[in-house]
Formats: sequence, C-alpha cells, structure tokens
Amino acid sequence: MRLTASRSGTQDTGKMRRERGERLYPYLLVAPVIAIVGLGVVLGLGYLLILSSQRYSLIRLNDIQFIGLENYARVFEDRDFWRSVTASFIWVIGSVVPQFVLGLGLALILNQNFRGRGIFRVLTIMPWAVSGVVAGLMWLWVFDGTIGVLNDLLMKAGLTERPIPWTLFPETTWFTLFVANAWRGTPFFAIMFLAALQGIDDSLYEAAKIDGASAWQRFLRVTLPLIKQTIIISTMLRVIWTFNYIDLIFTMTEGGPLSATRTLAMYIFDTAYVDSDFGYAAALAVITCLILTVFSVIYWKLGGAEEAQDS
Repeated sequence: MRLTASRSGTQDTGKMRRERGERLYPYLLVAPVIAIVGLGVVLGLGYLLILSSQRYSLIRLNDIQFIGLENYARVFEDRDFWRSVTASFIWVIGSVVPQFVLGLGLALILNQNFRGRGIFRVLTIMPWAVSGVVAGLMWLWVFDGTIGVLNDLLMKAGLTERPIPWTLFPETTWFTLFVANAWRGTPFFAIMFLAALQGIDDSLYEAAKIDGASAWQRFLRVTLPLIKQTIIISTMLRVIWTFNYIDLIFTMTEGGPLSATRTLAMYIFDTAYVDSDFGYAAALAVITCLILTVFSVIYWKLGGAEEAQDS
C-alpha cells in the first residue's frame, strides 16, 4: 500500500510539473522578444526625456546645455503648438469617425453570404496594403486643382464650370485629407469588425427573430454588445495611429495652407528636421505621449473594455 501511494504521489508530482511546464512554455518562447522590445522602449523613452531637458540643436552643436524644464515651459507660450493640437483633434475626429462608420457597414455586408464574397474581401484589404506616401500621391493627383481627375469628372458632368482649387482653402483641404485617409483606413475597421462578427453564433439571431426583433433591434441588442470589445480596442488603436500619422499630410499638403493642417506630429517633424531644434522636439514628443496615454486610460475606462472582457 505504501509503495502504491508513493508511486501515485510521484506520478501526481510529475504530472503537475509537466502541466506547469506546458503553461510556462509559451511565455518562454516570447520572453526574448518582449525583453528586446521592452529594452528598446525603456532606452528610447529614457533618451527622449534626457534630450527634452537639453538645448540641443544641430545648428549649434557646441552649445548643447542642460536646461531642465525650460523646453516644457516654452510650450505654454507657443501658439504654433496649440494650433497644431487643434489641428490634430480635427484630423483624428474627421478621419476616425468616417472610417469607423464605413468599416462597420462594410463588415456587415461582407459578413453576408453572396456570390464572389471572397473576391470582395480581398479587394477590401488592398487600400490598407498601400503605403501612405503612395496613397497621398494618388489622391493628390485626384484632387489636383489643374489636372485632377475629380475636377475633370465634375466639369464633364456639368456640375462645375471651372476647376475647384481643393487644396487652396483649409476647409476643402481638410476634406481631401479625410477622403484619402478614409479610403486607406476603412479596411482596418472592416477586417477587425468582420472577424468579430464571424464569432457571433447564428442561433442568437434566430432566437431574436423568434422573439419578433427587427433587423435594427437585432443589430442594437445582439451585434453591437457582442463586438463591443473589438470596437473599443480597434477605435483606440486607430486614434493613436492617426494622431501620429503624417504620411498623407506631408505628401498632400505639407501642413498647409498657412499651417492649417499641420498636426502635432507634423509640428514635431518640422521642429526636429527643419528647424533642427531636437531638444524642443523631444519635449513635444513627450507631451504627445502623455496626451495619448491619458486618452487611452480614460477611453478604456469609459468604454467599459474591462467589463466587456469579463463578460
């Protein structure tokens, strides 16, 4: 009896060790990558903080000095900074909202059974695969005030007698940027939402139909709650990416006209690589990081992502 109990205890111990090893194995595989990425983030952020506390200009390399929080204090008196922050919020809202709406609608369509659905899914992801610079050049040609394709079509259709200078005024310039970014960013939401919709059990919709729920009620009571977590995460990621995204703006407008479309990310780029003021650019980058961190925390809490995960 003692020998049997001893063998049973040994087997249980071996089984526990194997189970523990199986649980730890995935973490051991990703540990080197996490360590390298984490080290890069820590070192990069540390260097950024050091650089932001210095007067560091490529034009005056012999005059590099530690100035403490002077670069941060300079922000409050910088009108260009506040204009760029305003432009950033306009850029994010005008870009993410139409991308979200179009992406959700496209996902609902692609989730239906129809002939050629696979081809349409491939076509949907294609704009996302195009680089920002290429997309900017393409849409710059479409909206060109002289030889643009859009103006040519409008004049041939009799909707306008002369070419429209799309990039001459801030309002129309923002419109061109929103259209270009919606074309490129909508596939991200479409694919994310489509993946979430694929995970919803059809029996839930059938039960809702039996209860007499209309299509709109099924969308509000079944679809939206079940994809809530995907909506929160994808929207938060897209806001962060768009806030830091300058490819389209740099290619299409370079921040014009009259700096109307110069976002905070674009202002940091100009400060560092045009004015060669790397110290102040670093301080602006730290402030940008703080803005996005505060937004992420507040949005995560208000959106109820934690409750969505628990459910």
